[in-house]
Amino acid sequence: MNLPNKLTMLRIFMIPLFIACFYLPQSWVLFTLNDRPIQLKYIIAGVIFLLAYITDTLDGAIARKRGLITDFGKLMDPTADKLLTAAAMIMLCRFQVMSAGNFLMPVFTIIVIAREMFVSGIRQLAGSRGIVIAAKTIGKVKTTLQFAALLCVMLLGQVLGAVGVPIDFIAVCAAVLVTIWSGVDYTLGAKELFSDR
Repeated sequence: MNLPNKLTMLRIFMIPLFIACFYLPQSWVLFTLNDRPIQLKYIIAGVIFLLAYITDTLDGAIARKRGLITDFGKLMDPTADKLLTAAAMIMLCRFQVMSAGNFLMPVFTIIVIAREMFVSGIRQLAGSRGIVIAAKTIGKVKTTLQFAALLCVMLLGQVLGAVGVPIDFIAVCAAVLVTIWSGVDYTLGAKELFSDR
């Protein structure tokens, strides 16, 4: 197994550690802001989430630079990304860290996971017909926005909630809108696949 694939597997193995952070003691308080305790566990989770994303950037860069692109990497790299994002959103449904609109997080999570499943289905259908659907810029923008928004929630959500500035909520809304746009774009780009011909 080459280095990029090892980094991909490391990202997958980091997911249980990331999830475990949410169950660290609530008594671990970094400081208090406007009578609201800023709990350390969400910040630790955010740091691990950031480190996992860095491995994603590294494995792709190394694979392209050294010509180490493999079928394993093509399959597992996007799978690791989807698992990490889904894990983060599911945990944020359970632990309401966002500064505002936490009741919408389950809806956001369903939209994001549904989009990933639908696009994966389109890719599988295209592959069965010998058609390769290349990654699109909008898909990369979607992934980057999702990462940035979720990281903002974990690192800053508590502080933003305490001061009443819902920047993280706005970022998540933007990421979800781009996720929907990306899903529609992939669907329209592959509409010939749904033809009976």
